[in-house]
Amino acid sequence: MADDSQFAEVRDALVALGGGYLRNPIREDGVTCSVCTTPAAGYVRCHACHAHNSAAPGRLADAVAPLTYAVAQRQSGYVMRGYKAQPPVQEHVSVVTLLIFMGIALHSRCAGTLVGAPITHWATVPSLPRKPGEHPLGTLLRSFALPWPEATLTAAKRVSDARALSDQHFAVDRPLPPASSVLLIDDTWTTGGHAQSAVMALRASGASRVSVMVAARWLVPSFGDTSQFLRQRTNADYNVLVCPWTGRGCP
Repeated sequence: MADDSQFAEVRDALVALGGGYLRNPIREDGVTCSVCTTPAAGYVRCHACHAHNSAAPGRLADAVAPLTYAVAQRQSGYVMRGYKAQPPVQEHVSVVTLLIFMGIALHSRCAGTLVGAPITHWATVPSLPRKPGEHPLGTLLRSFALPWPEATLTAAKRVSDARALSDQHFAVDRPLPPASSVLLIDDTWTTGGHAQSAVMALRASGASRVSVMVAARWLVPSFGDTSQFLRQRTNADYNVLVCPWTGRGCP
């Protein structure tokens, strides 16, 4: 996707645009959810991730990696909304583009290492229910010329609850080859039902491994201990070298 000098340019541009408010997600046992990195008050998983795991054991993502936190009513939250507004906020588009580009370029191999199978396909989560035109994230990702073929997901036309976990929410355009390992990319994780439903569709189509890279884990400061968590644990500027899958160095 880019050589070392281009990586340095992109890194510097990301720091210049968002280094003051973007934060690396925290991965710490007993502090954050082992799946989505939200504050979990001493539990292994947050309530939503625990419920999803109970409802669909063995059919969810092998690994999940938020690249940053998007905090409601703060600049990080405005960016994740603004990049896909109509019309989009161009600075926000630049931040999201750089964030995802660096995440894939530096850490997509990490997903293959963790799940025991190198990435063979990529996919993105479309709007749910289905909407005319392409989701901005899909347009962005196709501009990267990713080194794997795309597994195209189609959303259902009608749904009763878009955030619910359901194997009826998405379908893949064609069966995937045996032993496929898919990197599924989404922009914002709120409860995880949207992305995990897409994972279930990929598995139903034949994927043996699915890793989810999401631009931002959405946080609401007024929920539980989130405000205290943000104040005490998210003070360091964003570092592209921190692996989003481990919260430390790359595996």
